[in-house]
Amino acid sequence: MATFVRNSRLAFSELVSVDGIEFWDINLIPVIPVRDDETMYTVSYSDRIDLLANRFYGDPVLWWVLAAANNLDLVPSSLKPGSVLRVPSLALVQEILGSPKDVFS
Repeated sequence: MATFVRNSRLAFSELVSVDGIEFWDINLIPVIPVRDDETMYTVSYSDRIDLLANRFYGDPVLWWVLAAANNLDLVPSSLKPGSVLRVPSLALVQEILGSPKDVFS
């Protein structure tokens, strides 16, 4: 049986089984509200979204938080150097992860 890592975006999905085949249903990624404790970050040439998640949250799996907060594709291929990303605070991310399936858009 498939499982998810608590900080994965799959925490906001349901595992579905059809004809014995398991798959993750559509992600209902939570809304990432704007708060006073967030940071703005200017993207440099060498940045990757997973490395930024590791830098700000200590976990590259949390790349989806940055994607959701900045209306990026959930499979971002690259970041545009010079663009400014909204970086939600670690406290907010911990709040969201503390209540999967309770904070949906």
